[in-house]
Amino acid sequence: ADMGASVAASMPRDVRKAFTERVKEIDPLFKAGNLDRFWPALRELVAMAPGRRDLSLKKSHYLASLAARSLVRDDPQNALAFLDLADRAMKSDHLTPFLRREREDFRAQASLALRIGELLARTDPSEPGS
Repeated sequence: ADMGASVAASMPRDVRKAFTERVKEIDPLFKAGNLDRFWPALRELVAMAPGRRDLSLKKSHYLASLAARSLVRDDPQNALAFLDLADRAMKSDHLTPFLRREREDFRAQASLALRIGELLARTDPSEPGS
């Protein structure tokens, strides 16, 4: 029997399942704030099946959710880093207009948060050098 044909037929579901399982494994690292261990695992996750549009959609949404969660944590630098990774790793033609706007919106929020933080740092009398 040709096992290759059955393996190829089951591959799409297996890759999606492997992706979902990997997210479940690494997301607790993000939740715990263990970004030193999270980032390498995230890069491996994002590298999975780069030509697969269905996974690009999932990756884009996951990275956008990480950006949103970083903004809630008052961490706009990592929010932008997640969005930058999404821009580098996903083919633009794989994305829906919604996912593109989602990332643009989070990028605008993170950029604004960074600018506000810089302004506050310049005017905060408790900061050294003010």
